[in-house]
Amino acid sequence: MEDLAVMAGPLGPVLLLLGLAVLFVSLWCLLYTELSFRGFRKLEKGTPPGSLGLKDLTDYQGRNPGLLFLREIFQENPREREDFRMLAAFFADRAFRRVTHRVRFIRLAAVIAPLLGLTGTVLGMVTVFRDLSGSQAPDPALLASGIWQALITTVMGLCIAVPASFFHWHLSGRLRDFRAEVLGYSLRIRLSLTAASGGETEHD
Repeated sequence: MEDLAVMAGPLGPVLLLLGLAVLFVSLWCLLYTELSFRGFRKLEKGTPPGSLGLKDLTDYQGRNPGLLFLREIFQENPREREDFRMLAAFFADRAFRRVTHRVRFIRLAAVIAPLLGLTGTVLGMVTVFRDLSGSQAPDPALLASGIWQALITTVMGLCIAVPASFFHWHLSGRLRDFRAEVLGYSLRIRLSLTAASGGETEHD
């Protein structure tokens, strides 16, 4: 791997570090999202909305974004449906921020990795032709070797961008499903609490 970074020129180490960062962040997001989603579904299936008390929600101190959202929204205790919807959108963004920021980084890496690779290739080609211009009898083998080395960064950039794009697509879908399930469950809790307190007038 050290030889590869040397052959790839000045942008080789940058691409290697970017690839390792994408791998680490993607694995973290996958584990965090899947474990959080499973934990929330387990609670949802084992606890009907009407049996989950406000004290259970407000005392929660964990890191599950679904439960963090429920804690925040019911601490505010919005009375009107429109207030509930606006606060739900705000608190959902805040509860899922820990993972959404990392998913955005994955998307950014998928965009800039090929550009960095192309930049490395252009710089490598400039170096090759500069060296060849100084020789009276250019060697085709030297030219081919230089072009091969220059193209390594493009390959490295694509090897980062393709899996990063897949991770971004998968994680974005899972987060959308997670958010939708959390919002639906919170609405059912609110309706149960409203019914238990004797009902209230709903405004659309």
